[in-house]
Amino acid sequence: MMRPGNTGDRVAGVSLIELMVALAIGLVLIGGAIATYLKARDTFAATEAAARLQENARYALSLIETDVRMAGFWGLNNRPDLIRSNANSAFPAACGPAWTTDVTNYLTGYNDAYVAPCAALGGGAQPNADVLIVRRASAQRITPQSASVGAANRDRVLIVTSRVAGEIFVPKDLANAIPPGFATSDPSGAPPLADTRELLVDAYYVSRNSSVAKGYPALRRKHLVAGPSLADEELVPGVEDLQFQVGVDTSGDGSADRFVDPGTVLAGSTPVAVRIWLRVRAQDRDPAYTGPQAFDSAGHSVSLGDDHFRRLLIVKTLQLRNAGA
Repeated sequence: MMRPGNTGDRVAGVSLIELMVALAIGLVLIGGAIATYLKARDTFAATEAAARLQENARYALSLIETDVRMAGFWGLNNRPDLIRSNANSAFPAACGPAWTTDVTNYLTGYNDAYVAPCAALGGGAQPNADVLIVRRASAQRITPQSASVGAANRDRVLIVTSRVAGEIFVPKDLANAIPPGFATSDPSGAPPLADTRELLVDAYYVSRNSSVAKGYPALRRKHLVAGPSLADEELVPGVEDLQFQVGVDTSGDGSADRFVDPGTVLAGSTPVAVRIWLRVRAQDRDPAYTGPQAFDSAGHSVSLGDDHFRRLLIVKTLQLRNAGA
């Protein structure tokens, strides 16, 4: 029998000092885990933001690229100087009478300013951005090829071409018919002697605002629609700047000898390529981001200061498939 106070049956424990040491070690480990988590979260957010910028830039460029590569395509005739405008057709006048029919300037635009007579939407045009205008025929032929135009296309601007001529017209203004002089078939079974397509005119520009937020810019496009009329649509929010230069062939070998700003294409030279710069901006500020904010595009150097917005500049040179043919 053990006497009271015998220490043999006491349970061993930890002292206050040992407990405090253990708590301190635990706090250090928890703090390290939290710091690692926060760092991983910031890294993921930065990676996601960069990926989103790349996605927006490449998508915006793909929309323009499809159009630009086909600039100057008219169907059977690749001579814009042989294409005339039908005098009885009423074309949209909002952007000026030649905005639709100026096929000689199949790739043109405005340098560092929006100076079209039709208003820019989305809060107005972004200062110092270019405007890229592309004119071409649709890749899809209007069928069946006959002297009469189907109801779905009668209020659109069309272009009909033969091997030696072409004409821009609105079918409803010509009793829904193709202009006379353009035979559509050959009894011998030869390929069609005329080709009718929709005329496409697209003007790409950057607006100050977007559908996402005021002050958050966007790439927009004015284009021909049924009516005929002009529509203005937002393509990609986040595009902050559009710049381009035209590659011109002055030697006749089909290659670009020099790149010039829009509106300065020399007489006697032929546009054969386009170099496009697109700058995109993240929607939200990142206080931790202090990356480079100086960009060079189309001969311009822009310094935007450290405003904590992530940006990405993408550039690509496109060859025109139908230039100089």
